[in-house]
Amino acid sequence: MGEHIGRDLFRHLVADEVDEYLAVMDCFTDLLLADLSADDIAVSCARRGVALDIAVVDARCRSLVRWGNLALTSGGPDGGGSHRRSAPETASTEVRARYRPTPAGLRVHRETGRLLSTSDDVRCVARVSLRCVADGLARIEELLVDDGSMPDRDELAAHVTALFAHHRLFTDSVADFYSHLAEILSRLEHSGRPEHSSDRERAGAVDDYAETKNLLLDYVDVIGSDVERLAPLVAGRLDRIRPRLDSLLAALRESGLPNTVPGSPGRRRTDWDELAQWYAEDAGPRRMREAAAEALNRLLVRTRRIMASTPGFSHRADLLRLARWFTESSDEQGHRLFAATFGAFPSRHLLLGPDETDPRVGAGTSWWRADPVVVPVSLRERGGHTSLGAVGRLPDSMPGRVRADELALRESRRRSDAVAELSAAGDLHGADLSAEARDVLLDVLAAALAGHLTTDGPVQVDDPDLGLSLTAEPGADTVVHSPDGDLTVHGFSLRTSVTASLDHSAAAP
Repeated sequence: MGEHIGRDLFRHLVADEVDEYLAVMDCFTDLLLADLSADDIAVSCARRGVALDIAVVDARCRSLVRWGNLALTSGGPDGGGSHRRSAPETASTEVRARYRPTPAGLRVHRETGRLLSTSDDVRCVARVSLRCVADGLARIEELLVDDGSMPDRDELAAHVTALFAHHRLFTDSVADFYSHLAEILSRLEHSGRPEHSSDRERAGAVDDYAETKNLLLDYVDVIGSDVERLAPLVAGRLDRIRPRLDSLLAALRESGLPNTVPGSPGRRRTDWDELAQWYAEDAGPRRMREAAAEALNRLLVRTRRIMASTPGFSHRADLLRLARWFTESSDEQGHRLFAATFGAFPSRHLLLGPDETDPRVGAGTSWWRADPVVVPVSLRERGGHTSLGAVGRLPDSMPGRVRADELALRESRRRSDAVAELSAAGDLHGADLSAEARDVLLDVLAAALAGHLTTDGPVQVDDPDLGLSLTAEPGADTVVHSPDGDLTVHGFSLRTSVTASLDHSAAAP
């Protein structure tokens, strides 16, 4: 009976109204501990773009209840939330009926949606998962260090689950890849001879051939770079974990994570034995190499068929004629014939014309004795001095220069305003300065500090470029206020003024 009910879970997938059944089950995918009536399901379906009548929804729900995908809650005719088969409901009962998904029904629908949304065009192998398997084993090995301490059980359980999940993802992607590859190879082998095919069939065969070649090249790279390198590493780490496997399984059983979920991987010794067998006995990598070799052989067979059926020009007659000439010629004629046929002339010095500087170097001079000749790139690569293409126009730099001048003028004005502000301040203690004026003051003060500012006496620093003079005398602290903070100079009073040269030039007129 249990097996019969299990098969009933898939009946709605082969029914004529499969789209309506899937739309009804979609309404329960985003809900937790919730039940829906036929009215709720009809509204949810309409929101998803599927218009279903309430009577149709109720009929589909009752069929799903009969097959075990849905169950009636307390509002149903059985009054207790079970989904046992019952007598036909009355009209009043049907209105009150509410439905919820069963665990098995929800799982079947989730796997069905995942399968229907998966593309058939599988083009890659989850190669990163193999690296995750190796890294996960290294982390588990670190947690199982024999130092007498108890490993973090929850972290250990998380790494074990991730380890087996990545291994499953890698092996499943390999199986899907080979399934897709087998389909393409089958199309290639049954496509017929190219000369008897139509243009469309011939173009499709060429596309399949190119796709298969690229897929196999990528897959051979996965085997050569990842599998051959990481599989022995994984096998070695599994061998080191095997003596501590009993303590690992015991720690997983005591973990606070829900390890009793059906299908949770890595909680049984057989899971680890199968994992070790896949890597340690080289079963998995060997099957991958053998399958790749078989696919390459089938591709080569197809390549030979294409090459054999492709029309071309044969040089067999020319080669036979050349062989007859060699047979009938003397030694001297044979050497000349060989040189003329294969271009095996003796080496001669290369002359480039009037650029030769030494008149003693001629066409008969061996290049072992002559100076090397610099060959232009155009002559070396293209066999000529002609320049290809037009000379590119130089970009107009005027806008950039104008922009640079504007920025420089703007910066000069800001510094001039800052210098004027400092000159007008005089005694700087308690002065409120702008950020630009404060920055200029810091530059001049840095020059004063570099000039060995001490407490022995006043120091005056003149900056002729700025036209600013700074006098620092030992005394009370100087505090200068600015919008983004206060500047405090300890032990010195600061005073600014215009430099004497500027005062003199200003008074001269």
